[in-house]
Amino acid sequence: MGDAIPFPVGDRKGPGSPWRDAPPSVVPRIARICALGLAFDELLDEVCREMLALSGAEGGCLFLSSRDGFPEKLRVAAESGMHPDVCEAYRPGTDLELLLDRLRSEGMIHADDLYLLPASDPLKRLLEGFSVRSALLAPLRFGTRLLGFVSLHVSGHPRPWGNEVLAAMDMVSAILSAALERRRAEDRLRASEARYRFLTEHSPDLISLHDPKGRILYASPASLPMLGIRPELLNGSPIEGFLHPDDAERVAEEIRRAAGGEKTEESLPYRMRSADGGFVDVESSSTSFTEGPAGERRVLRVTRDISGRRKMEARLAESQRLSAVGMLAGGVAHEFNNVLAGIRGAVELLEMHAGSDSQARSYLDLIGRMADRATELTRQLLAYSRQGKYTPAPVPLGSVLSEILPPVRASLPPGVEFSVECDDALPPVYIDVAQMKQVVMGLCLNAAEAVEGGGRVSVRTSREPGDGRVVLEVADTGSGIDAETLPRIFEPFFTTKSVGRGMGLPAIRGIVDNHGGEIRVSSAEGKGTTCTVLLPASAAPAAAEPPPVERQPAGTGRVLLADDEPDVRGVIRAMLETLGYEVVEAADGAEAVEIFRQRAAEIDLVILDLVMPHLTGEAALAQIRRIAPGVPAILISGYDESGRIREIVAGGFGGFLQKPFRRQDLGKKARELLGIWDGFRED
Repeated sequence: MGDAIPFPVGDRKGPGSPWRDAPPSVVPRIARICALGLAFDELLDEVCREMLALSGAEGGCLFLSSRDGFPEKLRVAAESGMHPDVCEAYRPGTDLELLLDRLRSEGMIHADDLYLLPASDPLKRLLEGFSVRSALLAPLRFGTRLLGFVSLHVSGHPRPWGNEVLAAMDMVSAILSAALERRRAEDRLRASEARYRFLTEHSPDLISLHDPKGRILYASPASLPMLGIRPELLNGSPIEGFLHPDDAERVAEEIRRAAGGEKTEESLPYRMRSADGGFVDVESSSTSFTEGPAGERRVLRVTRDISGRRKMEARLAESQRLSAVGMLAGGVAHEFNNVLAGIRGAVELLEMHAGSDSQARSYLDLIGRMADRATELTRQLLAYSRQGKYTPAPVPLGSVLSEILPPVRASLPPGVEFSVECDDALPPVYIDVAQMKQVVMGLCLNAAEAVEGGGRVSVRTSREPGDGRVVLEVADTGSGIDAETLPRIFEPFFTTKSVGRGMGLPAIRGIVDNHGGEIRVSSAEGKGTTCTVLLPASAAPAAAEPPPVERQPAGTGRVLLADDEPDVRGVIRAMLETLGYEVVEAADGAEAVEIFRQRAAEIDLVILDLVMPHLTGEAALAQIRRIAPGVPAILISGYDESGRIREIVAGGFGGFLQKPFRRQDLGKKARELLGIWDGFRED
């Protein structure tokens, strides 16, 4: 229990004085004091003075229980009179606990002469050592709770407490108990109001109160950061004035339904008008309640700004859509490469038989060029889906530009000025040279198309401040891109040209992302376009190119070839046979394993397609290696050597060929694995 309030000293009365039996006329005065709106400490001081005057005690203490719910914890709320140190007698311990139990159960405790009490009495034990002869303890109770107690004491001669004083003190303690409980309830209410006011005023959500017609009765300060409108401008206004016209009726209807006691949507999305005239995406939940003695219905609404969430949802949807398109692009490229493998291989075989027929060779050359263009398209598709071949190395960006920009310059239409500004001091970048050439070529051709009627295309390299990323910038002075089109330029197959090539910028972004870089495009109508590619600088020095090694083919041996496409399998078989190899065919992975189990001693090399029914190339090789752990194997696929395929090759294959591949590349890879150089096999 709690603090003690000092009691003013009353006039001393001698033994036999009539003050103890005086009528308690001061009780109504104590009741009036408790009813006044005095501060809490001031109230207790005034009550203490009256209680001393009523009882004639020399001094006393008033204890209150602590507010943490543990009445055994006392604090001295007031102390006064002679011997103020008596308050220290009521120290925590067993005796005080026994005394508090008696106050709860028995009520008032009084001792006319402490000397006559038994030695085990808790009151006597507590006051032992203090100059107290008579004591009176009046409990302050509310219901079953002990709020505190008043301790009055007299020193010197014992003086009995009169019946009227005891009755008056009983009444006073009841009045004071009620006053204390009311004050504590008011304190709790104020604390609760302050707590909820703090929550309301500091909540990022807009909390508002409405009448059944939607008029705003209160708006929290969150309206300013959310809408740019001060809350006092919202108060008293119809909510329809701050809503999007298309949403006004829906929101007003929800408020009417909530006010009528109907269950409303847990979260209602709509748009609110902001101070700048725009609209903010929000969602609200509504709760109705009754207010005031007249029972007026009110609707409490909590409104949250969801514009950031909507943007995240849009980005997620865009990412998922692009991911789905990327998967489709990768699948199309894989299947198309299977087709091209048959076409390209058949062309090479026909060229071997065309002889001197110039007309036949011209048609074969045409088919070959078309196949090469189709192969380039599949590379773009794989780059967009981030499944393209990725063999990076530390390379100076300037060397890439020196190789690719001359043919770009030669292909520009007349009237287009072309400038290049390269920083030779730039560190190398960790890139795949072939893919980075595709990036530079694509950006330059786009810029050239933008200034087809005349203008300037500039290519510049630099570095971000603070030793940051290496920057490639391609800018043009063309007509620019309008604000509506700019967000869509990286969408697959989106184009502003009458005949679009479709995968240009999306493929470029796929390549740049695959390199851990970033591409930015800034443009405005009539002000040209600037494409900026930012690539991480490589800490490793630029790799030196290995000298070319020329080897002569001398193919010999038996090859097990597995591919589920009969036409592709037939072309590859013909290529191998022209290279001098014997070929055993299998239509799928399971058949390849069975053939190898029967003829393992005869087979020198295994060539497996990646995607086949029954068993994939990876699974088939795992079973073949159980039969002959050392047999060399080549993986072929319409996908390129990147990601998962690179892991598969590293897990057991000696080499990889992407379809469509040339006859000479097939022969070179086979000779490498079989160890055949210059007409003999190395042991």
